[in-house]
Amino acid sequence: MDLVLLKTFVKVAATGSITKAAVVLFVTQSAVSRRIKQLEEYVGSPLFERSGTALKPTSAGYMLIDRAHKILEIERDIFANLTPPQSKQKISCCCTPCLGMHRLSGFLSSFVTSHAKTIDLSCAFTMPEEALAGIDSGKFDLALIEHCDELELKNYVCRHLPDDEMVFVSNPSRGIDQAEVEIGRLFEERLYLKNQTGCAKRFIDKNLLALGRTINDFAGVVYFDDLLFVIGEVRAGNGISFVSKEFVQRELHAGQLVAHKVVGFHHFRPRTMVLSREHLSPLVESFVDALCDEFHVSGPSCSGESVATGT
Repeated sequence: MDLVLLKTFVKVAATGSITKAAVVLFVTQSAVSRRIKQLEEYVGSPLFERSGTALKPTSAGYMLIDRAHKILEIERDIFANLTPPQSKQKISCCCTPCLGMHRLSGFLSSFVTSHAKTIDLSCAFTMPEEALAGIDSGKFDLALIEHCDELELKNYVCRHLPDDEMVFVSNPSRGIDQAEVEIGRLFEERLYLKNQTGCAKRFIDKNLLALGRTINDFAGVVYFDDLLFVIGEVRAGNGISFVSKEFVQRELHAGQLVAHKVVGFHHFRPRTMVLSREHLSPLVESFVDALCDEFHVSGPSCSGESVATGT
């Protein structure tokens, strides 16, 4: 039995769609259909019920799914054991700074420790546009991005992660007690941001434009390319900042900072995992699956789940 046919069958069963499976496998829809037909001829029985919007396995299909996973696992084990002990596979990823500093630091440390003998991992912090350029050029296997501008993602294989909540934060001594405030109250404060081209700055500009205001309406704006320094200044009572709520969760719980939402602001920005369009190696697939577990979402390479293409 051709293992390519089995792999195609597994992806169609996971996505419930010939079209979606073709996207994941980077082949045409006709190629996927042809492979399924070949496999059905080999098995001697239909593997999918073709009524309704999604393809559902027949009883023979469900039996084959279980066996197929075992066969493909054996294949992965064979090639893993044939790899010379000294040979390491490379994983190259990138992410936007806030997400990398807060959410990924612990995860990457744990993953690298668990796979120290098999991988060389490189992770770069970069802006969303540079991340997509790196995906296009093959520099990165995957990118994790927070984006507040409208990015064109329809030509990429993506996994949409839970949105990131952005809030203003202040020291309680500043006397901004309300969880929801008018923007005019915050204009009385000095605003600290990481840089002039970062996502937080873009996000504020976009929200202020909708209110007919600009960032120049704040009492002052300080840019410092060190997010930890920025939070330190706010914690010291020297001003306010606009940051990911996750990033300052510890300070919020300790009462060192207070979070504020602004009336009329949109406070959530999308997070997206973007995969290279090349076929992922088993090790990169395991890395992607582990990331999906970290964010509590189903992964593109996970059995039984689908890949969401960019919108």
